[in-house]
Formats: sequence, structure tokens, C-alpha cells
Amino acid sequence: MRTSAVHYGSLAVPSRAKELVDSALAYLSRDAVERSIIRRVEHARIPHRIVIDHRGDDSYQPATHTIRWDPTSAMRTTHHGRQSPALGLGHELDHATVSDRVFDVLVAVPDRRFENLEERRVILGSERHAARTLHESTRDDHRGRLYRVASPVDR
Repeated sequence: MRTSAVHYGSLAVPSRAKELVDSALAYLSRDAVERSIIRRVEHARIPHRIVIDHRGDDSYQPATHTIRWDPTSAMRTTHHGRQSPALGLGHELDHATVSDRVFDVLVAVPDRRFENLEERRVILGSERHAARTLHESTRDDHRGRLYRVASPVDR
């Protein structure tokens, strides 16, 4: 069964999730780096889509250009800080900004703290910048514990 979608340029969002995504994108847009990432995904040559996930499985699948996002799953970092679901969406959007080839190369290079070089790039780059701007916790690794919140911008 196909669900209806709202389009933000080349980014498709399920109609039923529009308010959640709008809330997250407005929050992320307070950071200049995230604003740039959102623009790049919205103006990408290749269409991308967001799929809502309710099991805390935020991820990016380059083969289908699909961003999986749980809008009610926040994260407690390994240093007991907190990150909003919106920051998780920003993290996955950044994965979508690199070419499939670059993504595959970086994912293939292991990294002890971050799992691979692609996760290191995003966590120490755009995620860290946005976390500081939005007064959220930064991470020093690719780990954390998920917990439920009421909205995408809660921590």
C-alpha cells in the first residue's frame, strides 16, 4: 500500500508525518550547518524519502535513498548527555548528502570509537556543530541509549 507524501523539493515525507518533520526541520534550521544540509537534500538530483520508524532505528539506506527516522526516540549519550530525535534526523540527513560511492567507501573503513569513518564524519562534523548551537549534548562515539519523548524536539 502506498501512502501519500508531501514533497520538500526532492525530499518526500509521508503526509501523516508532516507536522513531526516540520517541527524537526524548523528546530534544526536554527543551526547554519543543518540549514545547509536540509537545503542540499531538498535540492538533490536524486530524490530521497523519509520513512517513519517507531523502533528507534534511525538510519540511512543509500541503495534506496531512504532515511528511516523515529520522531519519538531521543538518545542518552555515553557521557549521560541527551540528544533530541530532531538531531537524529539531522544526523541521517547528513549521510544523504554524500554520493553513494563516497558513503560506501567511508562506511567500509572501520573506526574503533565511531564504527566507521562515515559515522565519525557526521558525528564530529554536522552533529557536533548543531548540538552546540542547539544546546544539546555532543558525542565522542557512536553509542548511546534510546528513550521515548513526546515530540521530535524533546530531550
